[in-house]
Amino acid sequence: DTASLVANARQQIARLLTQLADLEDAREEFDDDEYAETKAATLTQLDAFKTSLQRMTTGDVTLEDELATVKAATKAAIASAFRTPEVLKMFALRQPDELRERMQRAARDVMLGKMSAERGEVIRVEALTALKKLGSELEAEELEFLRAHMTRGLTDF
Repeated sequence: DTASLVANARQQIARLLTQLADLEDAREEFDDDEYAETKAATLTQLDAFKTSLQRMTTGDVTLEDELATVKAATKAAIASAFRTPEVLKMFALRQPDELRERMQRAARDVMLGKMSAERGEVIRVEALTALKKLGSELEAEELEFLRAHMTRGLTDF
């Protein structure tokens, strides 16, 4: 059943992206080798998941349409286009309201000195890219910001 496959695929990508986010959050607790090994293992799992998605969607246009977002998120994660797994997870789960909320929290954290301006910019660019890819309307100022700050990895995404 297509709905069941889509739900399982979304759960799997959410789990893998949460694993990446947790790894980034706890990076200081790992030595460099442990971190690299754990990240490589997660990326290997993402690659295997991508291959599985390709096999599932061969010949099934309905399923392919349903899984297109999950496939795009998997591709971006493997390519490391996104540096913010939390934003990537919101994209994969099609959560535009949460993406906008994350941008607002990042802007607030930058103003309060809890986050560097560079980190806030990364989150904003990635969230705007995800919103655009989901078909959300972006304001002229947001589009201009995106054009000015787009990275190579996200351009390919």
